[in-house]
Amino acid sequence: MTILKSSKRRFGISIPENLARDLDKLASKLSIDRSSLVSEAIRTYIHDHLHYLTPHKCMGILILFSNVENDNYRKLLKIIEEYRDIIISYTHHHIEEKCIEVLILSGSSEKIRSLHREFTVLGYKARYLPLVHNECH
Repeated sequence: MTILKSSKRRFGISIPENLARDLDKLASKLSIDRSSLVSEAIRTYIHDHLHYLTPHKCMGILILFSNVENDNYRKLLKIIEEYRDIIISYTHHHIEEKCIEVLILSGSSEKIRSLHREFTVLGYKARYLPLVHNECH
């Protein structure tokens, strides 16, 4: 039986000192080496953003985060109405002094990207988590 080894590529990056300390601390707590942790983080980031690179039908969850004082809530509701063809479900939650919006989406990757951009321009922190989509792999 032959085991295929994937080749590795070495390169240097510069990150802020506090981020490097956090990386080392997390690697230690997880009992893995720094390279494995960074590789997994990059792999996850690429997976989470793959839907933006190739047009396809995509399904996923968009999570929005903001302060309760955010006066853009009416604008948020207007955007949700404009994109109702791809928004399957929407919920609004309060945790302490923060608002969390959860949207379940299904539609073209281009339209999901456009929706994501509208929320970030409005000042929301947004994270899109794509569900498995075979068209991109």
